[in-house]
Amino acid sequence: MKKSIEFYTCLIEERLSRERFAHSVNTAEMCRELAFVNGYEPEKAELAGILHDICKEDDESDLKELAFSKFLEKAGIGLDPLEKEDKLWHAPAGAVYLRETLEVNDMEILSAVRFHSVGRAKMTKLEKILYLGDLVERGRDYPDVEKYRELALTDLDLGMYEAFKWAINDCLKKKYRVCRNTYEGYNYYLKKIMQRKA
Repeated sequence: MKKSIEFYTCLIEERLSRERFAHSVNTAEMCRELAFVNGYEPEKAELAGILHDICKEDDESDLKELAFSKFLEKAGIGLDPLEKEDKLWHAPAGAVYLRETLEVNDMEILSAVRFHSVGRAKMTKLEKILYLGDLVERGRDYPDVEKYRELALTDLDLGMYEAFKWAINDCLKKKYRVCRNTYEGYNYYLKKIMQRKA
């Protein structure tokens, strides 16, 4: 039987801290808004938003067990080498948890949750909505968030290009390495934007 958004919201509230739960609710609301302006299913986008950080506060050992699941490899959405090394596990672990524990079998939702923190090239509409919804939800207050929010609400592909630029610059400032999925995403959306201008 299909469960309601209210069911999942209550479940998330029990699993996460108050701050993380508030972020999840804000992300769900932003995903719904982005879906509405981009001709996508608002309820499905909202569900992806409420569920995206379901494993964010889990123990590292639990995250690793889930993130290294063979399911992700079989589905063609496994970890890239740097994700394995740098323990970027909560998003892929979340996708596996949703499938194995909560019996969420919608691959669009699972893939969106899996890629919401690193992105990738050729993202589906829901993947873009969740990635950007997470980045620009109305509780965020980093410099220029309003600019990124306006871009997301205006043009998903341009929003992704600018979001990847922001993410890579943030990694460089913090002296973090950039995973393959992220730089491939940047290259892909840069090319798309440049082709528009040609």
